[in-house]
Amino acid sequence: MDAEEHYLILRTQFEGVPEQEMIEVTMEQVTELLDCSRRNAQLVLNKLTESGYLTWIPGRGRGKVSRMSFHISISDLLAAKAKQLVENEQLNEAWRLIDSSGTQRMKDDFTDWLERQLGILRTDEEEREVLRFPFYRPVPHLDPAWVQRRTESHWVRQIFDTLLIFDPEEKRILPGLAHHWEWDESSSRWRFYLRKGVRFHHGQEMTAQDVKFTFERMSGRTSSEWIFSLIKAIETPGRYCIDFYFAQPNAVFPAFLCTDRCSIVPENLGGPDKAACFPALPIGTGPFRMIKNNESLLVLEANDLYFEGRPHLDRIEMWVWPDYEGQPGSHRTGRDMQLLYSDASRESTSEPSLSQLENGSTYLTFNLSKAGIQQNILFRQAIDMGLDRERMIKELGGLRQCASEGFVLSGAQQDDTASFDLDEAKKRIQASEYGGQSLNLYTYEWLENEKTAAWISRRCKEMGVQLNVVKLPIEHLADPQVLAQADLVMAGEVLGEQADLTLLELYQSRFSFLRNHLSPELTAYVDDKLTVCMGEPSSDERMKLLMDIQEKLKSSSNVIFLYHSLQKAQHHPMLEGMALNAWGKIDYKHIWVKHVEEV
Repeated sequence: MDAEEHYLILRTQFEGVPEQEMIEVTMEQVTELLDCSRRNAQLVLNKLTESGYLTWIPGRGRGKVSRMSFHISISDLLAAKAKQLVENEQLNEAWRLIDSSGTQRMKDDFTDWLERQLGILRTDEEEREVLRFPFYRPVPHLDPAWVQRRTESHWVRQIFDTLLIFDPEEKRILPGLAHHWEWDESSSRWRFYLRKGVRFHHGQEMTAQDVKFTFERMSGRTSSEWIFSLIKAIETPGRYCIDFYFAQPNAVFPAFLCTDRCSIVPENLGGPDKAACFPALPIGTGPFRMIKNNESLLVLEANDLYFEGRPHLDRIEMWVWPDYEGQPGSHRTGRDMQLLYSDASRESTSEPSLSQLENGSTYLTFNLSKAGIQQNILFRQAIDMGLDRERMIKELGGLRQCASEGFVLSGAQQDDTASFDLDEAKKRIQASEYGGQSLNLYTYEWLENEKTAAWISRRCKEMGVQLNVVKLPIEHLADPQVLAQADLVMAGEVLGEQADLTLLELYQSRFSFLRNHLSPELTAYVDDKLTVCMGEPSSDERMKLLMDIQEKLKSSSNVIFLYHSLQKAQHHPMLEGMALNAWGKIDYKHIWVKHVEEV
């Protein structure tokens, strides 16, 4: 127990005594409060006196009473302790201390102080520029083979590189770690020539062996295992040359190589001493290298040897700030919040902001691979009709922006969004012979998801349907055995820069919320379409086939689309190179700091 904790015990016992006021106290009282021997109590008092926390005047002689005065209030002590923890990069401990012991005023003051620590820090000596911003949760799982959320995918992009790169502006594939590639007439053999001299963050040069290891390790364990299972063989005819052989034509492969899932990792994940901690402290070739990643903060530093050119920023710090949008200080104007990811519910400020409607949708699936009332199409149609999307958006607000008719954003611009008819919904519920049994609606843990799921449960109750909401970590929910137990799943899908590849994985992966809830007939239909997709070199033609799948799922009421979300980021005017990517995040390698002349 440190000095602050000892002082807090004594100060709490005499909380009503003003600072600097002398009180009488016996050594017996002190030893009882500190739960220690008389000798140790004396040592503690001496230490607290030397530290300036209190004044202790011992009574001289038998029966004499000692005197004591306190110099620091409980609130000041807790605040100082919390600030010290933050300075020691122990944000999680600081939050626990403030939440468990602090008053609301103390929490507000701590929030104000913490906000002032965020933004751009520039050192005078080396002119190092550090971007420090808040985020509501840690991100300990950054192995590109298994990322499942947009935030993790975004961080993977800062740390790793892929063989090829998709240019979203020009809609074409460009060289990445591979400077050239070629294929045979059947598109079943692909050869890639690697750049020389590209080094991983731990110093090892990237070679064809690393590429081979990257793809071989992913078979059977990732959301994209379906495409890896199509690879018949991988050969390395040279140190900087690699061949992929497929059992059938695969025109999609170059586009797929641009995705974060195909980020190249070092052979054996950098060695036995690094493999165990690789998900939290990954090693890539990307513009930033990982320095620290724990429950309090994530730290990246610029890769000075990056083959595409060193980033402008020297360091990025993501401070874990639980529920930062719910904190009072985060809604005030005039703060130098140089980068703040937020939802649409935030108050407007003087800071510039970027926003875009998300290409993707929140949706509901019915489990058609499980027996139950959800097998009845009248029941599924009733739920669709009974959920008033416009009312949902109005009542819940936040990031929910407009009703959706599908995954692709163009659906939001149509006027034929699902019509709401509660009376007709009740009639179809009755016609389905629903018996009042409770159904389990699964979703993954995230505040906005939980709000939506609770709203759906309340609306279904108005229709006479009982829904029990089950919240799980997203890693657990992706388990096929867990998905098999759900009657419904509520989730969201954000389409990446190559929307067709996101949908291919959504419809194909055995970890997909949607695929696990298809009926055998729908599964066969989807697989036939996907087989054609894999041999189609045109992304536009692939999207047409994928839209056929979407319409089939909608017509069977297997999937109910709910809403499109708004992506938003607030930033300071001194930050340049700011642009939202498909995940609503900023690619940090493009950010630079503009010097503002002082008036």
